[in-house]
Amino acid sequence: MDTQRKSLFSAMIGNMVEWYDFALYTAATPLVFAPLFFPPGQSSFANQFAAIVVFASGHVMRPAGGVLFGHMGDCRGHLNALRWTLLLIGTVTVLIGLLPTYAQAGVLAPVCLLVMRLVQGLAAGGEWAGSVLVIGGAAPDGRARHVMMALSQSGVALGMVLGTAALWLAQSLPATAFTSWGWRVPFLITLPAVIMGVWLRAGLAVPNATTMAAPGAAPGAGPGRAAGFPFWRLVRTSPGPVLCGIGLRLAENGGVYLITVFGLVYGREQGVPDRLLLAGLTAGLIADGCAMPLFARLVARWGAARIYLGGLVALAVLSVPFFALIRSGTGWGVVAAFVLALGLGHAPTIAVEPLLLERLFPPTVRYTGVAVAHEGGAVLAGGVSPVVAAALYHLAGNVNAVAFYLVGLVACSGLALLACRAPLQE
Repeated sequence: MDTQRKSLFSAMIGNMVEWYDFALYTAATPLVFAPLFFPPGQSSFANQFAAIVVFASGHVMRPAGGVLFGHMGDCRGHLNALRWTLLLIGTVTVLIGLLPTYAQAGVLAPVCLLVMRLVQGLAAGGEWAGSVLVIGGAAPDGRARHVMMALSQSGVALGMVLGTAALWLAQSLPATAFTSWGWRVPFLITLPAVIMGVWLRAGLAVPNATTMAAPGAAPGAGPGRAAGFPFWRLVRTSPGPVLCGIGLRLAENGGVYLITVFGLVYGREQGVPDRLLLAGLTAGLIADGCAMPLFARLVARWGAARIYLGGLVALAVLSVPFFALIRSGTGWGVVAAFVLALGLGHAPTIAVEPLLLERLFPPTVRYTGVAVAHEGGAVLAGGVSPVVAAALYHLAGNVNAVAFYLVGLVACSGLALLACRAPLQE
């Protein structure tokens, strides 16, 4: 297998494992963790809200992971950092499948779940940035490079499809079997993919130079090791691009978690069967992953910024119809809700996001810059958005406030796109 293909495959495996775990945890939050890991005497909404807060806690650690693994990647090589991120994410996924429930361990159950989530967030903070930069360094210039970087995000979608589908299949077990041991199986079967991913990354040669000097360079190629602490240099020299990158993430990351996490919570509140919700989400994620390389192919014609803007417009326009279709409770309506929101709203934004973020930062701090911007947005929108949405829905008594919140995230990302228009057009 040549370097380009091996780099792409190893990055996709890492993204797949990361997002398999995140999708699995996402789907399990309202369906497994809320009823099994929190006191049964509390109200259903209280347990759902507590489970969503634990879900959000992982995002709090992601910027710290971005700084830690960004430093490792800029100073010691991108792949050195990526081996650790994949190993930690995979180990935590397996351990979650072994945790005791509240009935078995009492308050220790949610505490252990919280610890696992924090470690997972720390490792995930360095995975995405490193994987897209390794692919960007190995890929040729032009349209092929755009498609390869988008395919890394298809690994994200594939992981989310597999995670959601795994829990959906586990739910076909009798209810007692699912709640006692069936829900654990999707977490435990992560192990083979983790072993394969670590092996692939260990087999890639990494030169002494560690930063990606330019598009089309070899993985890890660059002018030399980054000196000092890249994060401080980033803060001193590139505060504007960091804020711009964080802003670009708000609508994409906040939107996808509103769709995938709060969408399930809202559907449950409306009495939509769990299996129908998971089937709709799975269909939406398949559409998401298939659409990403298609949008990437349009970059040469329309430019990455315009593709991203089109995704923002779609997210805003679909914000109200998404919840209306879920509320319908029909099979076609639920499937259409997830397919349209993810395939037309999320896919174009995530397909070009790697291209946009890497253009914001110089080579010597690129890993750190992309990681900090990516994970800073994850804290402000990704992990927080389901919590904010649940609170808004509970306080307002209807879902319109949540739709307005999504439109607000879209507006913030639109302003960030406008503010950094010059470097993003390079």
